[in-house]
Amino acid sequence: MLKDAQPSDYFLGAILRAYDKASEEGGDVSCSKLWDYVCMECFHTPGGFVTMFQWDESKAKNINRIGTIAETIRRGHVPGLILSENDKGREIVVRA
Repeated sequence: MLKDAQPSDYFLGAILRAYDKASEEGGDVSCSKLWDYVCMECFHTPGGFVTMFQWDESKAKNINRIGTIAETIRRGHVPGLILSENDKGREIVVRA
C-alpha cells in the first residue's frame, strides 16, 4: 500500500462485506479471513483483482494484501472497523 494512497470505495466495501460474512461464522475475525472473502469477490468479477487494487500504484510483484487490509483498517479508512487483540494477543478486527 502506498504511503499516501487512498483505497478505492470498491476495496473498502469489499472489506466491510467480508467482515459481515466472516463475523457470521462466529469466532474471531482476522485480516487473513477478510482476505479470503475479498479474494472470492475478485474471482467472481472479470478483472476483479485489477479493479480492486488499481488505486494501489505499487510496482511490487509480491504484495502482502493481508497487510494491506490491516493497514487500511489501522489508518481508519474502513468505517466502523478497528484492529484489536484477542485473549491470546493475536490481532483481530472488531466493530468500533
